[in-house]
Amino acid sequence: MFLGPDGWLGIDIGPVGAAAVDAALWLFAIHLWKHQDAAFPADAPPAERLAWIAVAFVSLIAIHWLNFLLMLPDLGAATDQISNPAWRRFVFNACMFIFAWIMIAGAVRWGTHEAVELDERDLRIQNAAGRAGGGLTEGLIISIITALATQSEALAPWMRPFIVANALVGLLIVKMLAENVYIVVRYRRECA
Repeated sequence: MFLGPDGWLGIDIGPVGAAAVDAALWLFAIHLWKHQDAAFPADAPPAERLAWIAVAFVSLIAIHWLNFLLMLPDLGAATDQISNPAWRRFVFNACMFIFAWIMIAGAVRWGTHEAVELDERDLRIQNAAGRAGGGLTEGLIISIITALATQSEALAPWMRPFIVANALVGLLIVKMLAENVYIVVRYRRECA
């Protein structure tokens, strides 16, 4: 977790604290599942509701991924092993978030089964979100290449195969987050 001893805040909440944080997440997920009409605007189409859910869960995954990536250079030789403790923790948390995301998104789809799933406006917004996410990804790749060309000595600890592979996975996470944020903002702007 990002609160652990190696996390951003440097607070060791221990296994009981981690269980409490996980339980709070699950209670929130169950509450959202049961009371989704109160959580979303009444005029929100199913695609916007699913985008809100995606923003929440992809943000949690991105926070855990960033914490994991920042821990890798400090692991030493264990960095290049796929079974290092940081990787196991990240995978467990990411799988837990993905499972909760699937459950809540399924409940939202089931709760809005009478509504039109996607219309022309939804498809237009999704295509524009894909272009925006792709543009952001391209900009990040160009920035990374520029940083590697100009600061190769300072970035040497980050140039290990496992770290580079996880950085590429992070680009996909950032792209997905950007796409869903774009979708949410665009729906809110069109409904205002």
